[in-house]
Amino acid sequence: MALSPKSGVKVRRGRGGATTATVSIRVRNLTQMFNSLDPSPFWDRDLDPHAAEFIEEEFSDKRAAQRWRLRVHASEGVALAADLRSAIARYYQRLANSARHRQREQMRLAQLSLLGGAAIFLLSMSVRELLASLLAHGSSWLIDEGLMILAWLALWRPTESLVYGWVPSFRQRRLYERLAAMRVSVRVDVSLPGAARASSAGDGFGAAHDARPGTDPV
Repeated sequence: MALSPKSGVKVRRGRGGATTATVSIRVRNLTQMFNSLDPSPFWDRDLDPHAAEFIEEEFSDKRAAQRWRLRVHASEGVALAADLRSAIARYYQRLANSARHRQREQMRLAQLSLLGGAAIFLLSMSVRELLASLLAHGSSWLIDEGLMILAWLALWRPTESLVYGWVPSFRQRRLYERLAAMRVSVRVDVSLPGAARASSAGDGFGAAHDARPGTDPV
């Protein structure tokens, strides 16, 4: 499915210094935002993977903004605005849950690796001391340094994974959580054929639809 930016990404500063990043995209029919081959066993419609990838790429470098807003301009199918908001929230929340699970699994493996590394460290140090006490002139320089390097390498990688390895997965999870909670609005695109029919069909949307009930269009 082809998605095209309508007016790029806008970042503005509101009251209190809070910044808002707004991404505007254009589709001919709002049904293009949904997965046409949805394998989900649930009744609710799922977000199209290409649309999800497009949205994620647009917002991934706008993490500094406190608020995210997505505007979808379409000439047909604007009555599905509420379904689109629900699909976006479910899709990215599902990804956030998967990322959270991977992060926990990664931390568990890092802890196990650290225990194994500590065992190798103690074993290497013990062998080093044993060789030094058994040999009259001590162990050779090569063996001694080799055991030292092995001991520290056994601890270095697990410690790095435990201290820093969780950062990428945490950032990915936060991205998905913010995408699931962002504000989504749908507007009639008058530049495309069929927009006049959509805006005059009496569906209550007029010039714009906000997919979240009780909020004003952005």
